[in-house]
Amino acid sequence: MESHSPGGAEGGGFFDIYKPSQGYHTRVWTGVAAGSLIVWFAYFLYEKLELVGTGATTRYVQVGAAVATILSLGLVTYWLLALNRKVCDFLIATEGEMKKVNWTSRKEIIGSTKVVIFVVVFMSILLFVVDVFFMVFFNAIGVLKAGGGTLQELFK
Repeated sequence: MESHSPGGAEGGGFFDIYKPSQGYHTRVWTGVAAGSLIVWFAYFLYEKLELVGTGATTRYVQVGAAVATILSLGLVTYWLLALNRKVCDFLIATEGEMKKVNWTSRKEIIGSTKVVIFVVVFMSILLFVVDVFFMVFFNAIGVLKAGGGTLQELFK
């Protein structure tokens, strides 16, 4: 008969992490992202509960709800990232696959980034020129009635 313990290892407790030496970076960065979202949500809840009332207990309700949110969602996150076998095995496999990827060199990334920045700047300038052309054209044929000297302000 198989025994299922709440912890990661057989006979382990709540603080025994399942396969602690594997998937370290994936678990840590997933925890950091989840923690950031949890703190943001607690702050959001804290601000929204300000609308509940104006009494002296409002601040206690706000802080209590925010702390309870952080603690409860933090425990759920810990359970998922440290104790849940399916999630842990998925994160371990993900980290293993990331190590297999053939990443591009720094030189190639810098070159590609320069190309993207150049194209974005060029397209922005081109779209601005075309927009001004259409504004002048439609103003000249009377379709666009630019008031207040918009074109004159543009070409000062």
